[in-house]
Amino acid sequence: MATEIPPSNTFTGLTQQVIAYGEAFEHVIAALKQGGASEADWAGLEALVDAAAFERVGMFLTAEVETIDWPTYRRYVSQYGHMTGWDGKLRRITESGNVVFQELEERNTRAGVTDISNTVTVFEFNAAGRIVHLDVYVAHLGQRPA
Repeated sequence: MATEIPPSNTFTGLTQQVIAYGEAFEHVIAALKQGGASEADWAGLEALVDAAAFERVGMFLTAEVETIDWPTYRRYVSQYGHMTGWDGKLRRITESGNVVFQELEERNTRAGVTDISNTVTVFEFNAAGRIVHLDVYVAHLGQRPA
């Protein structure tokens, strides 16, 4: 669990769903690190998204911006999720209409190096309250030994 993000039950509305999305994502990553995520492991995360309409725009595997759909996103997470340790600190979160802006300090550790970045993710929800779009902005701050 992210050490500096309050639990989802301390929030309301779409903001609560954004924090729950992070919790469900961490659950999938933990399962991947134990040898693989089952459909049941993915179910909590997929309950929060509209997989048919989902689109993620931003950096993921490289420094280039990518636009990916849900199957691609799931494949990327499945392929690389077990290789990286993640921790984060919630800096700000704001809800406006069907959009939530989440600002984090993220620390990703792999191969003995921790990358530190400030990120802003814009979560867009459909009328049913499910995530349909993510815009991910990353400002890389530096590295340190893990």
